[in-house]
Amino acid sequence: MTKVFSEQGPTLPSLHIMANSPNVLWITTDRQRFDTLGCYGNPHVATPNLDRLAAEGALFERAFAQSPVCSPSRASFLTGRYPRTTRVCRNGQALPPTERLISRLLADEGYMCGHGGKLHLAPGHVAEWCERRIDDGYVVMDWSIWPPGPPANAYAGWLVEKGVEFRRTPVGDSEYIFYGMPAEHSNAGWTAQRAINFLTVSATVDRPWFFTCSFEDPHEPFDPPREFLDPYLADLDQVPLPRYTPGELENKPAFQRHDRGGVWGSGAGHFAADQMNDTDHRLIRAAYWAKIAHIDYQVGRVLEALRATGQEKNTLVLFNADHGEMLGDHGIYFQGCYFYPEMIQVPLLLRLPGQIPAGFHTRYLVELVDLAPTVLAALGLPAYAGMQGRSLWPLLTGQSDAYEPRLDLYSEYYQSIPGGYRPFGGAYATHLRSDHYALTVAHNLSTGELYDLQEDPGEVTNLWNQPQVRDLQSELLVRLSTRMAETIDPLPPTEAVA
Repeated sequence: MTKVFSEQGPTLPSLHIMANSPNVLWITTDRQRFDTLGCYGNPHVATPNLDRLAAEGALFERAFAQSPVCSPSRASFLTGRYPRTTRVCRNGQALPPTERLISRLLADEGYMCGHGGKLHLAPGHVAEWCERRIDDGYVVMDWSIWPPGPPANAYAGWLVEKGVEFRRTPVGDSEYIFYGMPAEHSNAGWTAQRAINFLTVSATVDRPWFFTCSFEDPHEPFDPPREFLDPYLADLDQVPLPRYTPGELENKPAFQRHDRGGVWGSGAGHFAADQMNDTDHRLIRAAYWAKIAHIDYQVGRVLEALRATGQEKNTLVLFNADHGEMLGDHGIYFQGCYFYPEMIQVPLLLRLPGQIPAGFHTRYLVELVDLAPTVLAALGLPAYAGMQGRSLWPLLTGQSDAYEPRLDLYSEYYQSIPGGYRPFGGAYATHLRSDHYALTVAHNLSTGELYDLQEDPGEVTNLWNQPQVRDLQSELLVRLSTRMAETIDPLPPTEAVA
């Protein structure tokens, strides 16, 4: 019978690095789009802790995920490899045991590695409802998914210890939002506490550490703590409506029109934007923002513990989301085969006092596949031979001559949500985005999208197959093909020339 987690003991290799090497606190969220923080220009969400993290370190204005859904994106940024290379191309696939997570690489170098919260690198085992793990290097694993989740879920067990029952309470007569658990008993609160416990104990150990603090929020269901939601409900008319131009989906791939009437091609009308009124839309956005304000509060607790334990100055803090959330924009909710900025552009913040200049901002295009090699470079370690991302460390430390900016970014989707888009057989799509254009090809559906971002920054008018852009479309298709070719696995490394 499959075990929940490996019983391999916490054996540590000989220390290959100095005990005063930087620690790493990697904080991730789920379905958090880029425009949800004050430091990214959102005036509606109070995010003082993440705003301060940005002010004290670096903010990347244009960071993009390599997949618009969870597992492929997470496998990608935790390995520094593209989804097709990791072979986690869709939700429901398990990360192969030959893949090397950043945690495994650092454990091999002597780092003490821990994780708290959502992992989602494999499906839950049918018999035990747990997540299968590879040799990931984590000696501490506090795992949670889909709160309250299956019995193997550590958050569910923690609630039992507290004598607290998990519950959600409907807000008025809304079918879309709920009052969730209070902050002190929430999954986000539990996740933050896992990080606080780990870094507090690790402060007494003469060994650097790496911890991934992975929040499930602001993933649906939209159920923030009452204390974070009520301020929005008191002023609901100030919450803006989704950005949607009536009729804009008529010249876009058919599955987008289908999803407007029921996400993921379920045909069940679940979160059907075309059946909602203005109040419904505002309630959902208010609850989503409230969940982000709650995340900020919990991140603040973790950062305060880092300061109180005297480790702030020697810890690289990295914050990113795995992908975004449509939130009704373009007439669609949730996630899927969409490559709008709302779906793949995410917040990205890094701080390491004394090495990353405070207030560093850049509009360079970066991919989340760049994060793992960046962490290794920040620690003075070489990149793993299988990594495909580019280290951002030269850019962050003023060595711009050693950094080659990206001219475009690449993202991919391979029928990533099981059962999705049944009327269309599933979408297999790749995406290229530059300063000027965005191109998406749904390879098996003979359709796609092309937007001129200078003339149409909102990506409303699809130019796909329009006669006036035929040459441009051909040029971009070649460029996309080049990026696809570049995702070939660099492993095994070349040992000799025949």
